[in-house]
Amino acid sequence: MTVSAAQEPWPPVRPTWLEVAGGSFPVWTAGAGPPVLLLHGVSADHTEWNEVARGLARDHLVLLPDLLGRGISRPLDTAEFSLAAETERLLRVLLELDIERPIVGGHSHGASLAVALAGRVELAGLLLVSPVTPWTRRPAILDLLHCRSARRVVEPLLRTCRRPLTRYILTRRVYGERPPHLGDAVRRYATPYADRARARALLRVFRDWRPADLDEFELPAGLPVRVVTGAADRRIEPADAERWAERVGAPCTVLDGVGHGVTEEAPGRVEAMLRDIGRIAAHRPRTER
Repeated sequence: MTVSAAQEPWPPVRPTWLEVAGGSFPVWTAGAGPPVLLLHGVSADHTEWNEVARGLARDHLVLLPDLLGRGISRPLDTAEFSLAAETERLLRVLLELDIERPIVGGHSHGASLAVALAGRVELAGLLLVSPVTPWTRRPAILDLLHCRSARRVVEPLLRTCRRPLTRYILTRRVYGERPPHLGDAVRRYATPYADRARARALLRVFRDWRPADLDEFELPAGLPVRVVTGAADRRIEPADAERWAERVGAPCTVLDGVGHGVTEEAPGRVEAMLRDIGRIAAHRPRTER
């Protein structure tokens, strides 16, 4: 029986595991051609990019990491999750896999990492999807997570309630009018946090999550950048995404009926934008760093 492309397992190869000071994390690779690094949101994993990556891998080398503490990664209790720490781990990805001048697509918190990475290494282009901005509100309750005893109380609750909590977040805060299969999404995003180490790590991720840190970054002149967001986004105000696009000198596309989960709700549009960036990047000269 012939298996269609839509039925093939994804990603099609086993990941490469990278050892870092705070643990280890996997990076899946697929395809061949100009490299594209795809970065997921703050508590998601690489699977949010599945449909985009499947299309791109026809003629690009696609890299899909599970950020440390997320997905099937193996975090240690010593792991740090500041923007600087997470960016250093992404530099390791590029170094260990011998990747030069990738296009980087980042969703939500992943867009923050993409911006930070652009300040450290030459990139071919950036796609910021439903990006966290310097004006994104950090809930004051997250400050409680600086207290270790508070994290010890919350961690078993997070593990026990992970499925209903994930379902609530996806339906009320993430997806708009075009959600993917909800049961599959709940399973993908909730299952990793049954693991105690990842649940503990996620609380430290939120403890260290500071959107205002983005205010110190400026993108290199001439870097091809695009911003895309959903008109029905209930996590990042579309007006903030448009303001961020104006500041970084990028056009902003607002998709009607789409929520915060743009990579899953409109994968074809996201893939097309990454390809457009690639065409622009192919005619852009390299810079000396």
